Amino acid sequence: MRKCVLLVCLLISLSALFAQEEPQFYALRENPPLVPIDMRRPGYWISRHPAPDSLLMTAQEIELLNRRNFRQGHVGQILESAPIIQSSYLKRQINSCYSMAKGSGKYLQDGSPTSSAFWQNIRHIQNQDAIKRTQNTRYASPIRYTNQRLIPYSGILTRETLDLEFDRIQNSGFDIGEPIVVYHESRDGKWVFGAGRASSGWFFKEDLAFLTRQEWLKYLQSKDFAVFSADKSDLYLDPSRTNYWGMVRMGTRLPLISEHPGSYELELPNGQRVFCAKNAIHKGFLPYTARNVYELAFSALNAPYGWGDLNAEYDCSGFLKQIFQCFGIYLPRNGTTQYGAGASIHEFSAADNPQFRESIIINKALPAQSFLRMPGHIMLYLGSVEDKAYVIHSLWGISLPRENDKDKVIAANKTLVSDLYLSDGSKNKSLLMRISGIGAISNAK
Repeated sequence: MRKCVLLVCLLISLSALFAQEEPQFYALRENPPLVPIDMRRPGYWISRHPAPDSLLMTAQEIELLNRRNFRQGHVGQILESAPIIQSSYLKRQINSCYSMAKGSGKYLQDGSPTSSAFWQNIRHIQNQDAIKRTQNTRYASPIRYTNQRLIPYSGILTRETLDLEFDRIQNSGFDIGEPIVVYHESRDGKWVFGAGRASSGWFFKEDLAFLTRQEWLKYLQSKDFAVFSADKSDLYLDPSRTNYWGMVRMGTRLPLISEHPGSYELELPNGQRVFCAKNAIHKGFLPYTARNVYELAFSALNAPYGWGDLNAEYDCSGFLKQIFQCFGIYLPRNGTTQYGAGASIHEFSAADNPQFRESIIINKALPAQSFLRMPGHIMLYLGSVEDKAYVIHSLWGISLPRENDKDKVIAANKTLVSDLYLSDGSKNKSLLMRISGIGAISNAK
């Protein structure tokens, strides 16, 4: 009997030892608000801009910017992809994604650690032994919003136990009609490995329409096209917009077929016709003006944060990528390379004090055009009010100091407007003190 009691106690102790606890965060309170309520409206910033309707770049300048970023490798020249790919290059791409996933995907969704058997099975599904010395390129586009994954696995992998907001194998999100080149298929036939303009990874095969190269280019280069100009819009199967088909994100470009009394008719990559409200789209790319930047950005205000575009939402760099896609500007997927894709205005040193930093931002940054970059985060500069700089950004968390010398983490988990003093006093330091540089989406270098 005594042995049984000891055994039960041991089992209870072991279960307590290995029990997984969710990370503890505090919800962001916005009463009082982070900024005055008028600052959360695009019109407030439009009225403060010296020339909100002047072109920041012409279509020709945008084309030059895109070409330069293609040349420098910031964005892939996807429409000029070679018809074949060498096996050595393809395997390097697959293995690079696998290594990133394994390096940060330490735990499964239930909090248990990933095992060697799990990773061996992923290797098996990747089907690399089927890769020939040269692989033919296939051409595809999503027929619905789809995720790009680092490995062919749809479950959640986290770096910390039960930190489910950060699925570490979520690489990016792809919108309807985006160009994708496909190089390889998983062993089970459910996944394909390929690349878009800004990243490579695995896609659900059923989310893609496969076309001949000629069909693919014709679809992507349609002269009559619509660009969706709000955070999210609805698509319908009928011109009266009563039969819902699905959602589409800001920056999505689709061929424009015809106009109806209350809607526009559009075409999906598989030939399916869909309809949207007339105020959901702009015919062709939007003019790159401060007004349009503000209105696009604020359409996503309070939208949930989405790591790697998870659940069709935006992280900090995904937010900026979608905004500038509306102008035909193709940005890289992560903040570091986004910053390098534009013009460099100023670089800060660690010794720069807060007053100097804010003064430089106010005097040199371009409202609605400048990015403020720091390690792990990027923000869009809105302008200044009473010698204080303001930004709009998609932000997950804010650090605040507390008495036990350990930062308290506040989960903002959305797109918001703030000054640069968030996290002031914490070990992480304020946004202002972490900014490493100011850039701008401009053709100047």
